[in-house]
Amino acid sequence: MKLSPALAANAKATTLERVEAGGFDAIVVGAGAAGGLAALLLTEAGLKTLVVDAGVAGGMRRPFTAPFSAMVRSVATPEMFAALPASVSNLGRKGLRAAGLMRQPMQSRCFAWQMDPLQFVDDRDNPYASADGGEFTWFRVRQPGGRMIVPGHGRQYYRLSAMDFRPDDGLSPAWPIRQGELNDWYAAVERRLNLSGRRDGVDWTPDSEIANEIAPTPAEQELMDLVAARWPQQRAVLGRFAKPLDALDQAAATGKLHLRRGAIVREIITDKGRATGVAFVDDATATTRKVSAPLVFLCASTLESTRILMLSGLGRASGALGRNLMDHIVMSGHGQGGALPGGKVVLESGRSVFLPRFDRRCGGAGEGQRGFGVQLYRSSQGAGSYFQAVSFSEMTPRAENIVELDMSRKDRWGVPTLRIACSANGDELARAGRQADAIREIADAAKVKLADVNVRPSPPGMAIHECGTARMGDAPENSVLDPANECWDARGLYVTDASSFPSQGTQNPTLTLMALTARAVNRAIKKDGAHG
Repeated sequence: MKLSPALAANAKATTLERVEAGGFDAIVVGAGAAGGLAALLLTEAGLKTLVVDAGVAGGMRRPFTAPFSAMVRSVATPEMFAALPASVSNLGRKGLRAAGLMRQPMQSRCFAWQMDPLQFVDDRDNPYASADGGEFTWFRVRQPGGRMIVPGHGRQYYRLSAMDFRPDDGLSPAWPIRQGELNDWYAAVERRLNLSGRRDGVDWTPDSEIANEIAPTPAEQELMDLVAARWPQQRAVLGRFAKPLDALDQAAATGKLHLRRGAIVREIITDKGRATGVAFVDDATATTRKVSAPLVFLCASTLESTRILMLSGLGRASGALGRNLMDHIVMSGHGQGGALPGGKVVLESGRSVFLPRFDRRCGGAGEGQRGFGVQLYRSSQGAGSYFQAVSFSEMTPRAENIVELDMSRKDRWGVPTLRIACSANGDELARAGRQADAIREIADAAKVKLADVNVRPSPPGMAIHECGTARMGDAPENSVLDPANECWDARGLYVTDASSFPSQGTQNPTLTLMALTARAVNRAIKKDGAHG
């Protein structure tokens, strides 16, 4: 990722000597959606904040970059995709993926990888293992902005519903928050995101603060009308989307931010039950360094944060650390249709037609509390159009879906790697079959000839919505974090990425983890005070 001039200058000025000089009020680990927002809110409150991010250590090393850049420009940009015939585009993309097997055999499986392979990690430098009997696809972006900056990423933002926070089917615990407690925090984040969309009055996806109210394009309206005619009881809505928040740039403008890239955090340092700093491997010098602060926000992503907690010896007594891994059950299909109304359509990143709880399209209880939604995308391709449907359903938290340290295998920086065991259960597999049926029904209604539909769910991890493994709860005996996302074992340590989720709903998790981050920063400032 190319940083803005101001942020690049900030990172350059944050030398090892400056880091080790200390004097920071807070440390933020990770610079994705959660970490970036934490840094922004902390600096706005006057706290001198150090962000440590793996950064430049994430992508492929030279000389592997140039061939990928050239191939992407040839076949994978949105403009080339719209201009090329489907047969030529598909052949070019297959060639790009074949090249990716050399350094990124796992990352190249991601749908967004082909848009910019260099954003993703080098799998040889960043190994992990799937446990016997299953495969977990762990897509990783070690860059400021996290996976939200990858071209082609959904960039959609939905609130969880009251039913998601307090499920009553016994398959997951209630979230340790009061009803409606996150509403103000959702709204605060939405205003910063400058969300585009509409207020739809759908209980399963509660309304958001919308800055840019949009109307359906002719192609979207046609699709929404087709859905309404076929399933009168189903609501088709426009997705709610926004560009990634430029949180680090805004934080830098406060004069309180220090960004250290190439810092691979391996441990939270504690003293007498309180977080006091972090230890990290510096990529430039291959040495382990330490930095202190009375407040630490761990926002490295679900699995990275859990790995750091494990290496730090925190959260183990609860029995919850590393357990209850979740990722949405994803089913998808794509194909070709006729020309779209309204002229040539180039899909805007994040924009979609969304069918919340499509399992209830014929009325009744549908799948019960754990149903599924479908996101629909159409864009011009040659003389016709390209159609894609992506359906997410909920994976419930289960102790057998687990993450463990693999002490026998180290990454490039000598940090122990992870062994991951995660699979869908029988109910989730059965629901996946009904998701596939739903995609076929939608394609039929839209007169689309499907080229492919999953016959089984994609491997866990493919949704890129992994959650759990360090969940929040109401007691240290059953959770890693308290109801405010503060670690029971290390006060002053807040974990606000999706590792904290007790359950996940069917919605994209980003908006909720950002709301949790905003709430936790407010709690930390009130509890410990601003030091700026």
